[in-house]
Amino acid sequence: MNKITKILAVLGLLALTSCDFFLQKPDTTGTVDRDAVFGTRKNAEAALMACYSSSLIHGLPGGLGYTHGTLGAISGEINRGASWHGTYFIAQQGLSVNGAGSDATDASNGSSAGSENYAKNWSVIRQCYIVKENIDMVEDMTEDEKAVIKAEVTALIAYRYMGMFYRFGGVPIVTRSFEASDDLSAGRATLEETLQHIIDLCDEAYAVLPAKWDAANNGRMTQGAVLAIKARALQFAARPLFNSATPYLDNGSNNNLICFGDVDKERWKKAIDANEDVLTWAAANGVALINTGGTPNANAFVDYATATSTPSNKEVILAFKNNNTAQDYSTYVFLYNNCSAYWTWNRFDNGESGVLSNHIKQYYKKDGSEMSWPAIGDAAPRNGADWIQNVADIEPRALADIKFAGHDAMNNAGDTKWSSIGWGRNGYDGKIGMGDAFPNSVGGSDKGQISGERTKFYYKAGSRTWFEFPLFRLAETYLNLAEAYNEYGDPEKALENLNKIHNRAGLPSITETNQDKLREIIQREKAIEFFSENHRYFDVKHWKHKDIANGICGGSMRGFTFNIKAGATWPYDKSTIDTYWETEYFEAFWSPSMYLEPFPQSEINKGTTTQNPGY
Repeated sequence: MNKITKILAVLGLLALTSCDFFLQKPDTTGTVDRDAVFGTRKNAEAALMACYSSSLIHGLPGGLGYTHGTLGAISGEINRGASWHGTYFIAQQGLSVNGAGSDATDASNGSSAGSENYAKNWSVIRQCYIVKENIDMVEDMTEDEKAVIKAEVTALIAYRYMGMFYRFGGVPIVTRSFEASDDLSAGRATLEETLQHIIDLCDEAYAVLPAKWDAANNGRMTQGAVLAIKARALQFAARPLFNSATPYLDNGSNNNLICFGDVDKERWKKAIDANEDVLTWAAANGVALINTGGTPNANAFVDYATATSTPSNKEVILAFKNNNTAQDYSTYVFLYNNCSAYWTWNRFDNGESGVLSNHIKQYYKKDGSEMSWPAIGDAAPRNGADWIQNVADIEPRALADIKFAGHDAMNNAGDTKWSSIGWGRNGYDGKIGMGDAFPNSVGGSDKGQISGERTKFYYKAGSRTWFEFPLFRLAETYLNLAEAYNEYGDPEKALENLNKIHNRAGLPSITETNQDKLREIIQREKAIEFFSENHRYFDVKHWKHKDIANGICGGSMRGFTFNIKAGATWPYDKSTIDTYWETEYFEAFWSPSMYLEPFPQSEINKGTTTQNPGY
C-alpha cells in the first residue's frame, strides 16, 4: 500500500456505512456488500484508507457543521468569512442547535449544530467498526496484518471520541457497528466514562500498532499517534472547564456530563505522564523538534516553516494526508481557503478571511520584546514607515504564517507566484484603504480588512496547491507539558518545556516563575505556535480564558486599515502606504453556553440525548 492519499473510497464503502444519526437506524441497503469489500486485500485496504480519510478530517472543511471557512474565523484569528458562510453566522449569532445558518453541511436533516456535524461522528465510527469486525474475512492477508488494521481503526475511533470529548463533554459510547434491528436508544455517558473509553481504546490500539511505519506507509497510525491522542484527551480533562466542582452552567442532575464535580490537581499529573510518554516514544523513533540553529535558534524561520509546511517532516506525529489537487468542493484545502484557491486574490482582497490584528498582536518582536501597534482610540494614524518597520521587526513565525499587506509572501521569497501580484492577483494591495480618512472604520467590503493573508503550510510550496494539515506536532507535546507542569506547581519544568518552543522561534528564554503570569505566557505561546491549526477555538474554552468574550471568540474583531500615497498607481506595495491605523470590523457574539457545542435539535427531539446547558 502506498500513500493514504492515493486511495480514498475506491469501493464506495460509505454506501454500506451510512448512518446519518446515532439514534437512527442505519441504512444497510448499499449496493456494495461486505463480501465484496473484504474479499481481497486490495479492497480491504481501500476500506481502511476510507476510514482514515473520513476520520481525520474532523474539524476541517468536510468534517465541520458548515461548508466554508475554518475554526480560526470564530476564535479571533481570521475574519469571519462571507455573509453566507457558517463562520459568519456563528460570529454574528453564536452557536445554534439548528446548524450554522444557510451554510450548514446538512441543514435539511439537522445533522449539524454549532460548528460541528454531530451525525458524521457516528457514521465514521460505524465505518471503522465495520472494518474491525470484518477484516478477518480477508483471505490473502496474514493474521498479524489483520491485527494491525484492527488496531488502526481502533485508534481512529479513539481520535474521533477525543474530538467529541472536548467539543461536547460526555457522549454515547459505541463498541460495535449497529444493524437495523439493534436497539439504538443509548444516552450520553458521563464525562468520566467518556474519558475512560478514550483511554481504553488508546491502550488497546497501542498494544498492537507499530512504533513507526516505513516511508511508503507514512501517515498511518503509530504508537506515538495513539499516545498523542491519549495525552490531548487528558490535557483537556485537567483544564478548568472540566476539572471543576461546578459546571460552567448548571445542568441539574446531568452536571456529570460536562463536569467532573471536583478539582483534582492529580489530573494534571496524568496529563504530564501521558505527554512524557509521547516524548519517550519520539526520542526512540526519530521524531524531534526541528531546531538547527541553537538557543535561541538562528534558523528559526526555516525550522518553524519546515515543521508546519513540509510533508512528512520529523516533527509531525500525525497529519491529514489527503493530497487531492482538485480545485473544487471535493477538497478540504479549497474550502479551508474560503471556497477559493489560496493562490487567487478574490477571497482575500475584501478581507473575508484576512488575518485579524487580534491575532497579529500576539507575536513578539524578534528580540523577544513587545511590538508596538496602533490601537483603536489612538489620536492619530501611524505612517507607512512604521508598518514597514514593524513587519521587519516581527518574530520569524509571523513571517512564515502571514503575507503582510504590501509585502510578498516571505515563506516563498523570490518566487513571483507568491508576490503581491502573483497567482493572478489583480486587486489585493490595490484596494487597501481606498482613500479612507482616519479614524473611519472599514466602511465597505473592499476597504481595509487585509492586514495580511494566511501563508502557513506553504513554505517553499512553489506551485503546490495542497498541504498536509498537521494533526499532532511534537511542539504540542512540549507546550502541553509546560502548561501541565505550571499547573502542577513545577515552574522549572514548565519553563524547560516552554523554552523548547520559544527558543526554536528564535526568541530568548522566558524566566517568569509566577504561576499566573507564566500561565498567560504559555497560553500566548500556544496561540502563536498553533495559529490556524485548530487549537485556539478549543483551548480558550477549556482554559475559560479571561478574554474569551473580549476579542477571542466574542467581542471586538479588528484589523488595520491603510491609506495609499497620493498619485500611487497599481501595483501598490509597502512603499506606497501613507498611513495606517486599527479599526473594528465587527463585534462577535459570545455566550457562556458556547463553552461546549450544542447537540442538533433533531437529536434532542428523540428523547434520549440530553442537551448541553444554555441551548
